[in-house]
Amino acid sequence: GYKRFFRRTLLEQSDYLKNDCLSVHCSVGVVKSHTEGPKFYSIAVPPSRIGHHFGQLLKTGKGTDVSFEVDGEVFYAHKLVLAARSPVFRAQLFGPMKEQNTKQIKVEDIEAPVFKVQSNTPLLMLDKNSCYF
Repeated sequence: GYKRFFRRTLLEQSDYLKNDCLSVHCSVGVVKSHTEGPKFYSIAVPPSRIGHHFGQLLKTGKGTDVSFEVDGEVFYAHKLVLAARSPVFRAQLFGPMKEQNTKQIKVEDIEAPVFKVQSNTPLLMLDKNSCYF
């Protein structure tokens, strides 16, 4: 914006406005100067440590918000991780299949040692305190 503006009454009384026409005189100047081209900066992106970070969550159990009861043993997990890795859990925890109580899910027809063995698959990682899909 411009620092000085004319009030309408002053503009109507000035020499700039004649016969309902506004007369404006502009001067444009071009300055040639040397400028340097764009500088490119390189930022080193460290390798992903997401596996380590999820491992720390698994180890500490911080932020768990759901548990699985399997044959009397309880396994803790993070709903968002489950939902990100499994469309079934996404529907069960957040979607149309959402159950009323999603704090603790009882898993039947499987024994805890079998549930633990399933932890060796790429889909599921369990220990006796936490699980991730």
